Amino acid sequence: MLKTVSAIKARQNLGQVMNEVVLKSDEYIIERAGKPLVAIIPIEKYLSMKQEREEFFRLYEALQGSVSGDAGTIDEDLAEALEAARQ
Repeated sequence: MLKTVSAIKARQNLGQVMNEVVLKSDEYIIERAGKPLVAIIPIEKYLSMKQEREEFFRLYEALQGSVSGDAGTIDEDLAEALEAARQ
């Protein structure tokens, strides 16, 4: 469940916030002056997102080196790489 809390409340209840993230897979948006600044998410989700991002850029760089063609072809290849990174 996504929850939004102020920075002050997050600081006052950090242990509880961490437990809810770890045990219940809750996610938190921490705000200051009503503006979202940071997110607290389960480490598994963070690592998965990081791996997907690295894979995307690896595929993107591979495509840049191997693709020579018009912009339409490059866009199609990029869309394929993005889809592959999401899987």
